[in-house]
Amino acid sequence: MGEKMKCYVLSGIAKGVIEDIVRRNIRTIEVRSAHNVATALKVNLGDCVFLTYSKIGDLERGVSGIIAEVSGKEVIQQSLFYSSPHYIEENEMAVVRLRLNPRGVGRIIQIKTGDLLEAIEAEIVEITHFTAW
Repeated sequence: MGEKMKCYVLSGIAKGVIEDIVRRNIRTIEVRSAHNVATALKVNLGDCVFLTYSKIGDLERGVSGIIAEVSGKEVIQQSLFYSSPHYIEENEMAVVRLRLNPRGVGRIIQIKTGDLLEAIEAEIVEITHFTAW
């Protein structure tokens, strides 16, 4: 087992996206779900984030994922328009883009969750790839 660290947790990330980050095929992700946006808004450059495909309700000790350092952050407001012959509806949503540098694989030791729109944080232990997945 490796060192312990505090990380912000982004959950429900598609397995393919996580694999692409590890392979460095992609370096920037956009988060749109309310709990991930709330967490990403608290993140600063240089902070540690833990990305896992596990859903928010499944976050507990032992959940695995990747550890990455945030090297860029952009907050964007996007508008979506829906229309029919009788009405037009506009919805706005916040999207956070995070540029990431993968650092390793880890597991949750202890999770700290709050209300719906509070950042999710965890104590993570870095592990080797052989015991990770």
